[in-house]
Amino acid sequence: MSVVHEMHSKAASWLRSFALFWSFAIFAVAGPMAHAQSADYTQGVDPLGATEARIGFRPTTPSALVDVHYLKDGANQQNFRMANNGGTWQQTVASLTAGSVITYWFTYEKGGPLYDTSHFTYTHGGGGGGGGGGNGTFPVAFQNNTRGRWTNGQIFVTVLGMATPGEWSYLKPNGTLTHINHLEESAPGHLTKNGRNYANMSFSLLQASTVTIPTRVEGGRMYISLGSPMFIPISPDDRGWGGPDLHNSGDPNADVYFDWYEFTYAFGAIPFGGNTTQVDIFGFPMTARLQQSAIGYDQSVGITLTRDQTLAQYNSTVGPAFRPLANNFRIIAPRSSASFAPGGSQANYLQPIIDQAWTFYTNNPFQLTRLNQTFSGRVVNGRLQFTKDGVGPFFLNKPTTKDVVECSGALASAGMSTVELELGAEFCAAFNRGVALNTSQWYNRSAYYAANPKNDYAQFFHAVGIDQRAYGFAYDDINDQSTVKILPNSNPPSLLTIGIGW
Repeated sequence: MSVVHEMHSKAASWLRSFALFWSFAIFAVAGPMAHAQSADYTQGVDPLGATEARIGFRPTTPSALVDVHYLKDGANQQNFRMANNGGTWQQTVASLTAGSVITYWFTYEKGGPLYDTSHFTYTHGGGGGGGGGGNGTFPVAFQNNTRGRWTNGQIFVTVLGMATPGEWSYLKPNGTLTHINHLEESAPGHLTKNGRNYANMSFSLLQASTVTIPTRVEGGRMYISLGSPMFIPISPDDRGWGGPDLHNSGDPNADVYFDWYEFTYAFGAIPFGGNTTQVDIFGFPMTARLQQSAIGYDQSVGITLTRDQTLAQYNSTVGPAFRPLANNFRIIAPRSSASFAPGGSQANYLQPIIDQAWTFYTNNPFQLTRLNQTFSGRVVNGRLQFTKDGVGPFFLNKPTTKDVVECSGALASAGMSTVELELGAEFCAAFNRGVALNTSQWYNRSAYYAANPKNDYAQFFHAVGIDQRAYGFAYDDINDQSTVKILPNSNPPSLLTIGIGW
């Protein structure tokens, strides 16, 4: 198992989605979750659950200290030195009930002298917080929908992401990000499996069923595991970590039930975007409901079937090449299976349609028009030679089955130009969806998966997903078919709810 986490080709696809989004985005004015700002600072209060809220203060000029003073329902003034979390100073208030009113103000350092702010109010369960509440963080609620199969103490969450580009951290149940540290592999409370120690970076739903996501988490991955925490190695330089590697039969997570949710967000800079995924595996049904109450945004993705229903329908629906991908712990995606790799039993599964397409575009011109852009060309000496809007030439080599199911190699690899990567992504989607021979159908959702051979695995998860959305292969966001949901502004969600099924 590599100890350095690498973003697979789907991540590049998601980044392309963000690029397209940023090209056309209309940024909304901050609504009820907005922050209150002065010339010197931003402040607000975020509800963490039924009985807790977090006061936040972010100075424009970094402060050496920030104190918060507050009264709950007008009595018993409390004074705390706040904790600095990446430049945002935070303090949690507990023992709240619906309607509790917090009056609060701050003392902060700026260039040596101390300054006091105005007083603000927050009503728990009713907004407030200096004119709207919120400091760019947002809550994630985890729902145990396993119908009694797993208790909250048996459901674990491991959240990894970057608060600073290139620097990986994990989320603690109190909502703070802590930089990964290989020394935690031998610290008290560490995990051990197969004779190796691992840092305990997970928390159970019994410890926290609602957590706060900080103001910036890029490349975030939210692992959910059942019956066991995740075993994640950390590199000795504390710069990388190793995710589950199902190509390795000795991986410590091979006998752990797990799945995950992916997300990226930076308050005021990058709109929240997230997705459930089956690009690598299906572990158990999950749903994700993303809400931003200020604009009435409320979208859900995922699978609502039970796990038994999903497995039964999968086995009765997909072709013989795909049935062995299912085992007791998960359904493995073709890209994660040795059977679709060179030397595997299905190494040439898509070769007939790949050969047919390359022969067709040798004898006939290739043309694809999408997003007001046109790719034109022909296969010459085994390579597709093409132009984009008359500019070129560019080239694509003939892919293999492995290249298609992974969206890699001839379709996406180092050294390819941006234009070649664009068309490679389109071909990846077309081959997986069974429409490669007719470019007029590449953006026709109703034509997908009608012809063989195609990716039965991806087809199945689209069939059972909410709104027929799935992330069944790396470039499944082509023509907006994936489970990615991106808010139309860079304010925080009001709530993300992750449903954990069985």
